[in-house]
Amino acid sequence: MTTQTAIDNFVNRCRTLGLSVTPQRLAIFKALIDDHSHPRPEDIYKKIKAEHPTISLATIYKTLETFEKHGIVSVVTHLHNTVRYDPITEPHHHVVCVKCNKIIDVIDPSLNTIKVPEHILQGNELLGYSIHFNVICSECRLKETN
Repeated sequence: MTTQTAIDNFVNRCRTLGLSVTPQRLAIFKALIDDHSHPRPEDIYKKIKAEHPTISLATIYKTLETFEKHGIVSVVTHLHNTVRYDPITEPHHHVVCVKCNKIIDVIDPSLNTIKVPEHILQGNELLGYSIHFNVICSECRLKETN
């Protein structure tokens, strides 16, 4: 999907949901789709602060929470003492480096066919699942050997 298509879909989704498409919301969404690292709210703030000098970090957090509530973005992980956001809301999985905290998308349909154990389903409503492969990435391993 192109960046412009993603932006058009975002604008249409907001309008459908009754959310205003403000310049700040648009800037936050653009920062998300342009950054494949699954950025923290602080990272997004740093990216758009120059273009939107009056925006606050609290606005970034509240906007991302609103986006998540309406299914526009998803939370990848609460690991590493921070929340990370993902503009891809379709089911997919992640590789997470436990050293540098890099997150990489894993889109593999075979992972979506894992049988969920019956004891998890008993009395619970399964909303979905996400597999995190915790690794030490190749860059971190290279640093360790040098």
